[in-house]
Amino acid sequence: MLTTLWIAVLVFTVPGLVVSWVSGLKVPWAIAASIPATFGIYGLSAWLLGLWEMRFDLHSVVISTLVFAAVALVWRLFFVGGWLVRRRKARIRRQTLADEERAENAEVSAGEPAESSTNEAAESESETSERRGIWRVIFDYMRDGGILDHRWLLPAAGAITGAWLIIDRAVDLLLSTEHGLGDIVQGWDVHWHASTVRFIDETGIASSTMMGQLRNIETQQDLFYPSAWHAGAWVLSDVGNLTIVEATNLTGIVLSGLLLPLAVALIAWRMINNRGLTAQIGAGFAGLITIASPVLFWVGNYVGAWPYVAAIGASGVVLALFMSTPSVPVRIFAAALAFMGMFQLHPAPSTIVIMVLLLWWLLKLVVVPSQKVKGWKAGIGIRLKDVGILAITGIIGVLFMLPQVISGSEQTEDVLSYSAEEQVTRSESWLVSIFMETRHVDFFGNIDIVPVLVFAAIGGVVALVWRGNLWAPVFYFASVALTANSLKPFEEPWGDWLNIVGGLHYSTGHRLIMPVAMFTFAAAGIGAAAVIRLICLGPIKKFTTVSGVVSVVMALVVAVPLQTWAKDFVEEGSETTILAPHNDERMVSNNDLAAWDWLIQQPGGADMNIMGDPADGNGWMYAYNGLHSVARHYAWPAAGEGSATAMLFWWPQLLGVGTDENPDQVNDVDQAARDLNVGYFMISPWTFWDFQIPNFRQIDLLWQTPGVTPVYKKGDSVIFAVNDMFTDAELDQMRAPGNSPEPLPELPTLGELGLAETEDEVDQTYYHRPTVPAGVNSEMPSAETLYAPDPTKPHTVPN
Repeated sequence: MLTTLWIAVLVFTVPGLVVSWVSGLKVPWAIAASIPATFGIYGLSAWLLGLWEMRFDLHSVVISTLVFAAVALVWRLFFVGGWLVRRRKARIRRQTLADEERAENAEVSAGEPAESSTNEAAESESETSERRGIWRVIFDYMRDGGILDHRWLLPAAGAITGAWLIIDRAVDLLLSTEHGLGDIVQGWDVHWHASTVRFIDETGIASSTMMGQLRNIETQQDLFYPSAWHAGAWVLSDVGNLTIVEATNLTGIVLSGLLLPLAVALIAWRMINNRGLTAQIGAGFAGLITIASPVLFWVGNYVGAWPYVAAIGASGVVLALFMSTPSVPVRIFAAALAFMGMFQLHPAPSTIVIMVLLLWWLLKLVVVPSQKVKGWKAGIGIRLKDVGILAITGIIGVLFMLPQVISGSEQTEDVLSYSAEEQVTRSESWLVSIFMETRHVDFFGNIDIVPVLVFAAIGGVVALVWRGNLWAPVFYFASVALTANSLKPFEEPWGDWLNIVGGLHYSTGHRLIMPVAMFTFAAAGIGAAAVIRLICLGPIKKFTTVSGVVSVVMALVVAVPLQTWAKDFVEEGSETTILAPHNDERMVSNNDLAAWDWLIQQPGGADMNIMGDPADGNGWMYAYNGLHSVARHYAWPAAGEGSATAMLFWWPQLLGVGTDENPDQVNDVDQAARDLNVGYFMISPWTFWDFQIPNFRQIDLLWQTPGVTPVYKKGDSVIFAVNDMFTDAELDQMRAPGNSPEPLPELPTLGELGLAETEDEVDQTYYHRPTVPAGVNSEMPSAETLYAPDPTKPHTVPN
């Protein structure tokens, strides 16, 4: 398992790490940017490969990474070239001044030989100084923010430890389930995520704009869905030799587990925005205690919003990178790539980046620009340069995403239509938001978040008073307001304005609370660090050296019980959030797994489409072993009224019954099965949600439908074959004694029905099929027009 985890870490970091480093980031920052940059590569490559009708596979991923690295190198050389030119000009100026000085000295000196000797000595000294200068530059480069800079060690230690605490706990719990790493999550969202990973494996299509080919089997109607998360999960499945379900489960844990502590640590770092010990210790503590936030990893994992949670984590990395670009413009490339990666994990957290950067620029960067300059003209110039760099970085990221944004614009209204209001008062909505007690936090028992809020308040005051940081508390209160509005909408116009942002997050409190939690825990880390520095007399300058050493030692000592507290704080809730989606069989039972293992071996099982009720979770068969279910999502495919999909869902009992004119004639439902290449029906009651009405036409009436034959039964899991799609020999093979775990009903023979023409046919099983082609004016039995409404819209089940 440890090897598999390392493979996951490498798959999610190495491409982005290499490209970020080549583009100009120093090693610590390249490591920090590696995950969103990697998914920028995966997502953008998947989209471009889709446009060029090329397969997304390991070969194309490697080639794409090399192309990105080449572009990054060109970018790096552009900046390095400019730096070398400036350095050469400065050296020429220094040499010119030295020559002029030597010339002046030569005029007053006696004799030519002395001048020559002086020049030779000066040139020798200059060459030695130049050689020493090169090595000095390299050393300074690696020490100042580079791999030799000790100031990144404490933040990195906190983020890495925090990530390990989350991943170790979640993986241990997952491995304790019946099927271990491959145990199926009984949830809708993960159903879709796993189906997408299977689709990439099967077709090589990973483009976010081509997901309609996966969801809309009949119509192939276009659909935008960000797919970088799924592309990364597929790479993991291929490199790690994992099943689709295993890779999906592991990606859901490892990716968010890595990103969230890193994001919280970087937010804490930027809230102080210097490289001092308070920032170092605060960032380390912030990353370490991220596991203690119920609403970040644990609830996010429970509800199955895995790409969304990963994107939330990536937003903290993107913010930190963007904030550094005015001072270090070479980071523009990596920041834009990381932004693209975050967007392609999930677009909604882009609002976090945009809001924070606007507030940071307005409340901080305009007041204190990236460089100190003299004069009001220089002041205006540097401020214009700062905002220009931020704008250019954002524009680069947005331009590459624009085609995907346009493609997904039609889905925006569907997202904005979501609502998750709760029965709370106005004051309760504020308290729930501040104390982070949104949906599912009750799984964690009687936890007391007050100590975290106290240290967060201390950290907020320190950042505000000492560092003049106003942007962070303003964004925090805006996030609290967004959450409160989702629980109980404000009166106009405030409610409408907040819904502009909140609606993009499905207007759900358990999503909108995540940035609140990130900033709260980041501030809490700063607060704890400030207390330690105060105890160690950090503010007193004459104790600076001793205080620094004592502060680091004390921080390391405090970290030991702190990580124990953090783990214990969420012990009860973490177990529930990980295991609860695995411990029932609302969507997939062991009987279902056995049925799918059987079906994949039957005639046409791996090729034909399989019909059923999406509400009972049968679509998991596609992710599980590649069976082609018609529904591969919790929501219906885009198939309107009268479609083959709707026809087979509403009128399966009319298969093979013929028409009013001829009982052997092909009717509309028979034709729908042919058009959709449906060879099997599978029923597996009951529905996932209580409000979903079971389709009794499939559950009960298929047993009496003449055009289908029961071929498998184990408990509630039953498979019917559509006779029209198979030969008698194939149906006999499927119904052979012992092939079905439970006995199947006896079927009439040709002899019993008086249809036998030879003695050999007397004992042959009769399988009814429509044999007469559909007539122009033929009518369906007992109905002038079949009721086959669009399944995606509200409806009443017909009698």
